[in-house]
Amino acid sequence: MKQNKTSAAQRRAADNWDAKNAENRRYRVAKSSTKRFITKMATTEDLAQVKAWLDERNSNDDGQPQ
Repeated sequence: MKQNKTSAAQRRAADNWDAKNAENRRYRVAKSSTKRFITKMATTEDLAQVKAWLDERNSNDDGQPQ
């Protein structure tokens, strides 16, 4: 049997929170994935493309997701 550091009750509570806050969870997962891609996997060309996307976004940014 696999040992967990987190109790079953805590895992259930976390799962319930994730279910009730699905949009927040999607945002956090996307942000984390983006950071990991940029810091660990991206090539120089990838970084240039990401920078171009950011420059485009910032040139017409109203502060809200599109």
